Amino acid sequence: MESEKHALLDTDFISKMHLIRKDDQNKLIDKIIAMSNYTFYCHKQVSIELLRHNIAGLPEWFEDKVENKRIHLYDDEMILDELSAIYGDLALAMYIDMLKTACDAYKGGCFEENFVNMSTVNAVYVSREEFLEKLALDCDAIGTGKNLGELKSYVLLQVLNMRFGQQIYVFCSDDKNARNGIVAMGGASCISVLSSFIRLQKEVDFNREDAEPYIRSYMNSCLGKAQTTFRIQDTSKEKRMCKIPCEQVFDEMFYRKIDEMRNGNLKYIQ
Repeated sequence: MESEKHALLDTDFISKMHLIRKDDQNKLIDKIIAMSNYTFYCHKQVSIELLRHNIAGLPEWFEDKVENKRIHLYDDEMILDELSAIYGDLALAMYIDMLKTACDAYKGGCFEENFVNMSTVNAVYVSREEFLEKLALDCDAIGTGKNLGELKSYVLLQVLNMRFGQQIYVFCSDDKNARNGIVAMGGASCISVLSSFIRLQKEVDFNREDAEPYIRSYMNSCLGKAQTTFRIQDTSKEKRMCKIPCEQVFDEMFYRKIDEMRNGNLKYIQ
């Protein structure tokens, strides 16, 4: 029996994959969630941000997946429970360390700029309740549009890596800097919206004919009219990123000429 794989879902991935569909009953995100050997996780902040995307049916879809335990939802208190089980009284200090690591992976200076209370709190003497209150104050001050969901997901990623001691898959943003930050933290492999087509080939019976309506939907709903190419790493020694026509990329995916990379980019197979 194939071993269980643990995967983290972020806001951008869920919202885009919900839009990629054959019809209202067949969304590409459902094919991802249905992969039987994966257990999926989200931070609660993701559920909050999904509501802001104003995509019809998305909040109900997400709630259903959580209720049916296809997606396991973590909040900060649950993360502290995990850390307390391992680190005891040092759990609060470990959370701060993980939050700083998450911020550094995103952008230098992000922690000090956005988490003023967490930067100055004494994790040895503060109570758990006061700690969570100060964390909530920082999060409220950050506001919307500042990638708080990504930062909280990065913290959860470290917890999952610690808990399971194996590679975690992150189904994540198309933003290359965000994906590079995840890989830089170690212990994770990124899967982007585009590379998810290859992941589905590997995990389920997903052929070119099956993929066609989803490819059309992806081209129409997620790509701007100006985008006609994807960047694919070539087989040269320099590993150049080359612009390849979108249609050609999808064709070559299903001819097994292109594979996914750990950072979520695609590459030609030598």
